[in-house]
Amino acid sequence: MSQPIFTVPATAQTLVAIRTCTRQVGQLVGLDHMQQTRFSTAVSEIARNAVQHGLGGSLTFLVRETRSGPGQSLVAQVTDQGPGIPDLEAVLQGMPAANGRLPMGIIGSKRLVDQLIIEAPAAGGTLVRIEMALPRNAPRLGPADLARLADQLARRRPQSPMEEVELQNRELLKTHQALRDKQAELEQADERKNQFVATLAHELRNPLSTLAMMLEVLRRKPVQEPEELARRVAVMTRQTTQLTQLVDDLLDIARVSQGKVELRLETVDFNILATQALEMTGGAIAAKDHAVTMDLHPAPLWVKADAGRIKQVICNLVQNSARYTPPRGAIAVRVGRDADWGFVEVADNGSGIAADVLPHIFGLFVQGDATRASGEGGLGVGLSLVRRLVQDHGGTVAAASEGAGRGSRFTVALPLVATPA
Repeated sequence: MSQPIFTVPATAQTLVAIRTCTRQVGQLVGLDHMQQTRFSTAVSEIARNAVQHGLGGSLTFLVRETRSGPGQSLVAQVTDQGPGIPDLEAVLQGMPAANGRLPMGIIGSKRLVDQLIIEAPAAGGTLVRIEMALPRNAPRLGPADLARLADQLARRRPQSPMEEVELQNRELLKTHQALRDKQAELEQADERKNQFVATLAHELRNPLSTLAMMLEVLRRKPVQEPEELARRVAVMTRQTTQLTQLVDDLLDIARVSQGKVELRLETVDFNILATQALEMTGGAIAAKDHAVTMDLHPAPLWVKADAGRIKQVICNLVQNSARYTPPRGAIAVRVGRDADWGFVEVADNGSGIAADVLPHIFGLFVQGDATRASGEGGLGVGLSLVRRLVQDHGGTVAAASEGAGRGSRFTVALPLVATPA
């Protein structure tokens, strides 16, 4: 289903305004700053083609449901009544057009957006549909929302050419800063990737070295006393279990990142999920002799969830607290309600989270310095997996800490549903 929002003419006089209008539409429907820049650049370039080669036309903005999922997309349709594009297939492949020119505008625009489709019938005229998917966290837009946005756009005062130029200069400065920020993020991501590779090698080497040593002992001394053999088998079992967990974590984050996890939703009580998850983490808690308290909500909190995945989320948070809290520490699990949301909170008095790490704590391969310094295991994928699974349930997850050495608190919230019949 598609619903038009706004239509503007594509003429030589409106080309500058089209870029500004496109950015305004993108901002109103929820595109982030980088998406707004890419989308407005592509639309203005295609509109320029319509003016130069099609003697002008019109630009219509629509919002439609995506075919590949539950999301929505912003669509810009540029139409003209010009001679069309007789060598369309060659143009879309980046080959020179009939006049010998390379179609840089079309190819460049196609790379900037999620989808660009051109229809050029033999009778003449061209329709170009440019599409950008709205972010997953953007609010869903219904007919009433789109009607309100259309009214806002219609009421906006047209800007003078000087104002348009000044606005575009400001946009260029913002885009330049956004690119610098993105570069810094990529550099940090590259550093974390390198740290992850080193951590993975370390985590794999330790159990493999132990297994190799045990196998060498068995090779040299194939006949052993039952007690001695049982001890060696127990060591090999523990190391194999650790390797299996590492591989499972990597496979899980890969499947979730690629959207290949199918949730089996049912109506369940958050209290029960938290209780069962805490029972599953008994080994990690007992290993460091932590004191654990649990505070359940007095009434059932019904949520629509994949029980196995949400228990995995809570287990990851409790195990995270157990790992980062010194022996004989305190971990508190609380289940509560906030308006139409149910939540599970896991708090500890452990090593805490440094201020510079806290904003990135749910990023892939992120680990605090305290983890590496203490030699605790882990690949830094657990919290990233938590965030992705919670988001797939339509929920939220947040982290809080007063700083290094002052403990941490993680809160998972899911929307409540009606009591099951």
